[in-house]
Amino acid sequence: MDLTALMPWLLAASTLLNLGTTVFTLMTSGAKKTASDLEAHKTAVEDRCSGLDTKLDDYGSRIQSIESEMKHLPDKDMVHQLQMTMKDIQIEMANVKAETQAAARTSRRVEEFLLDRAKAA
Repeated sequence: MDLTALMPWLLAASTLLNLGTTVFTLMTSGAKKTASDLEAHKTAVEDRCSGLDTKLDDYGSRIQSIESEMKHLPDKDMVHQLQMTMKDIQIEMANVKAETQAAARTSRRVEEFLLDRAKAA
């Protein structure tokens, strides 16, 4: 059998095989890079999510402690009642001040009267 007749066909098959291998290599080289980038991204996302989980747990405990502290604080009705009581105390203090001033004036007049009487005697 003569190989010269088969040479053009073998050359064409070899060229097509080389061309197919080149195209396949070009197509799959991007896929390998994409796969490695995807793995790197997955790792970064997992690390970030674990950090966020930790922060979320910290925030949850902080919120729980704030809620437990708020149970002991007065509500708006209690604050309003305290305001009204303080207003009543201010009114009473004003009355006490007025009475004290009146008593001071009276005692000053009595003292002056007694001093005048002592000087006259």
